[in-house]
Amino acid sequence: MTTLTKSVTTVIASGTVTAGTPLRGSKALASAMGGVLTGKITNGSTGPTVQCSFAVYMAHDVSGSDPATGAAGTVWKLLAGPFGGGTTANAVSEWAIEIPWGVGAVQTEFSGNTVQNVTGEAIMTLVTAAS
Repeated sequence: MTTLTKSVTTVIASGTVTAGTPLRGSKALASAMGGVLTGKITNGSTGPTVQCSFAVYMAHDVSGSDPATGAAGTVWKLLAGPFGGGTTANAVSEWAIEIPWGVGAVQTEFSGNTVQNVTGEAIMTLVTAAS
């Protein structure tokens, strides 16, 4: 039987996704063997006019350091999503995404909501060893 060593890391602590401004966070995964990432969007007592979306990006970077966060392009490639949080007041939307072993770094992005702020959170369980 294989025993996995796991650890929990916060990619984005529960924080405000300001209307019109993306909220991004990243983690280098050079010493990890993949894992599971969860994302959560919580709308406020007045839902956004346009929903907030949650997307997961990956980088092929294997340097062991976090690449600078940013939009999809040369460094960041879309891995999963975008997933929408809807416009209903107080709605809570959650997703779990498996992050493959070969990913060098992961970035989460909450964006797109208009008029009202929402709350975004991204947490990851990393597999760091197998014996």
